[in-house]
Amino acid sequence: MSHPSPPATSPDPFSQCPSGCVCGVRELVARAADTGWREAEEIDATEMRAMLSAVRSGFETICRDGRIPARRHAASDAYARADRQLNRLGLMLATGHMGDTAARLARAQNAADATPRRARWLRRVRWPVVIGIGMFDVWYFNQVFRYLTSQTGDADQGGAGGILHMWELLAAIVPGVALAVIIAATGEMMLRPLGAWRAAAFRRPPVRQGRAGAYLGAAGRWALRLAWWSLPICFLLMLLVVIGTWAGLRARYPTPPSGGYPMMSVILLIVMLSLGAMAVKVAASDKEAEDLAVARRRLWWTKTAYSFQSRQADRLIGAYDSRWSDLRTLRDELIGLLRLKMISAWEGFILRVRSLHRQTGNVAVAEARSGPGPSLTGPEFQGIAQPQMEAGPLLEVCRLVEDRHPDRLRERKRLLDETYGRQVTGRDGAPPAIGHRALPPAS
Repeated sequence: MSHPSPPATSPDPFSQCPSGCVCGVRELVARAADTGWREAEEIDATEMRAMLSAVRSGFETICRDGRIPARRHAASDAYARADRQLNRLGLMLATGHMGDTAARLARAQNAADATPRRARWLRRVRWPVVIGIGMFDVWYFNQVFRYLTSQTGDADQGGAGGILHMWELLAAIVPGVALAVIIAATGEMMLRPLGAWRAAAFRRPPVRQGRAGAYLGAAGRWALRLAWWSLPICFLLMLLVVIGTWAGLRARYPTPPSGGYPMMSVILLIVMLSLGAMAVKVAASDKEAEDLAVARRRLWWTKTAYSFQSRQADRLIGAYDSRWSDLRTLRDELIGLLRLKMISAWEGFILRVRSLHRQTGNVAVAEARSGPGPSLTGPEFQGIAQPQMEAGPLLEVCRLVEDRHPDRLRERKRLLDETYGRQVTGRDGAPPAIGHRALPPAS
């Protein structure tokens, strides 16, 4: 059977409670009335028990949250990868290899600017010419050596079959390749004696020497110069002879002769091709330009390697920034959860009982906290002692968030990039010491 509700003006605060209520609030209100008035800052045992219960509930909730270890490990791994990448960049710069390469390029550029350069087209075609003549030699002498290495006497039928045929083919190709390499190497070796010859021919005479020595020296130098300038003339004459010979053969024999071309004409052609390859190699030789090209390639490769590692470092720092942001978001969420646990104890029990017995003063909300990060604990009301919330594994999360800010990694990266720029531009006289701010070790 339902009972009518009492009027709203009833002085009994528990008139709305149904009969048989066992919440205990009536007894607490009665005990507070017996105790008498107390200040709002005074906390009795029942209120302290409610706050301690909130502390325990918050601790258990945090310990059961599986996101804490997952995000902590993800952030620590991302930090470790970014830290190793920055250390790798630091080692690249600490060796001074970047600065040495840039200085070598500057010296090569100065040396190249001080002397005239060979024609660029000549330097570009030298290796295609050498390789082309080498391929012709491989093909031509392959025919010769296949005949020489045929043990079955059936060179006209293409040699033996099976494994022996493959072996004969390989043995015939190797000498042709070797001849092509020998021609290129000979052209390289001729650079030194020709350079010495030219230096002796155009060397300035000593300042102090007798008249007879001066005449003999001048005569020797002019002889050397005459021989030096006669080299291209002799080569040109030989080239014209070979071209004229084969032009005459082509006019004389519209079709290949049955007995083959004259032996001397073939010899002159093969010799001319080999000498021509060596002549192009020697004529295109430019030590200063080659040194400059090598220095440029080395610096390009070095800068490319650093740029690749730098982009990798930026990517890893960005990945860590994302993991760190997730960890910080989780920290803020759990700190808010701890505060709500304590606020719920006040809102759902302490303030409710106080509003009923009215034996304490009014409470005022505490001022907003200020600082670099949110505080784990703190009184919710001014002047009221509050037990410290137990954070448990959340403390390690807070330490990681505060000590391993991504901006510190970015600062290290900025210092490394500045050092890289100084080494490349040559503003560092010596390999710099790569310094960076101390960071906590990766866990």
